Amino acid sequence: MSLDGLSIVVTRPRESAVATSRALIAAGANAIPMPLLDIVAVDAAPSGLARPPDVLVFVSRNAATFGVPALSAQRLIANVAMGQIIYAIGSATANHLVSLGLTNTRSPVGGEDSEALLAEPTFIQAANKSFLIVKGESESGGRPLLVETLAERGATAVEFVCYRRGPRQLNHAEGMALQSALADGAFVLVGSVETLESLSTNLRAVGGNLAGVAHVLVPHSRVAEAARQAGAARVSVVSLEDNKLVDSLSKLIA
Repeated sequence: MSLDGLSIVVTRPRESAVATSRALIAAGANAIPMPLLDIVAVDAAPSGLARPPDVLVFVSRNAATFGVPALSAQRLIANVAMGQIIYAIGSATANHLVSLGLTNTRSPVGGEDSEALLAEPTFIQAANKSFLIVKGESESGGRPLLVETLAERGATAVEFVCYRRGPRQLNHAEGMALQSALADGAFVLVGSVETLESLSTNLRAVGGNLAGVAHVLVPHSRVAEAARQAGAARVSVVSLEDNKLVDSLSKLIA
């Protein structure tokens, strides 16, 4: 699968942007790393749990990176024999958890979002189970869908915020480079509403806006709707997971 001639702005946080850029370059694309979010650990411990939960949910790769050490220190990750179930949203998160030693990690088969997770049997038959949702804090507050739905189904659901992400302000040279790449027709990967907001803010700082972006690529409909409302003219929902991104883009431009 070739992406020859396609320029793509990668807006993920720095560590994630490197891996994504490598995958795109290997397929022939011109990858332009431009991290628009900063990620920092939150110095906190889970509350409201006296024992390891029945189900652990990691909503992102960063949740795995920052959450696993914190949960291990609190002895909230049980061994496989105790029957604890571990879920990851997205294959990249699942693969990262496996690399951290959680080899019994599962992923929802129907997609890479909360809705797909809630369609899994473990989450449908949630009554009397305890769930710990490991996530990041964002300025927009995140989505309460998992906690609210699990509570409606009779489960005990607790969130553990283990990292914080916030907008990164580009310097003038970076902002102009971003504006130039987009003016030349580069696609841009936008993984979250927070990333979209940071993109809009940084473009406005150099006199640009989302209307001038050739193509905004997002992982699900919620971000797509936000992008359209913010003025993006062309938005597509594709898988942004590194192991699926090249295939998604190849089909998109075919």
